[in-house]
Amino acid sequence: MNTQKIRSLTCCCCGEETKGRQWYNRDTGFGLCAQCAQWIGARETAEEMLSRYGHRSIHYDLPEVAHA
Repeated sequence: MNTQKIRSLTCCCCGEETKGRQWYNRDTGFGLCAQCAQWIGARETAEEMLSRYGHRSIHYDLPEVAHA
């Protein structure tokens, strides 16, 4: 289980605010919103997604956060 708190981040793709956990390979304060994760995920491999954005449902696209 991840012990990092969920925080407000800026989506590194579209610039919108999103909720997530910081990934070490992403600039501080930036993450990935659910909509961009779906769009990018259809174009990149699972390994690329993990390397660039972290773990789905831990760092981005969180199930405990309501998606608008």
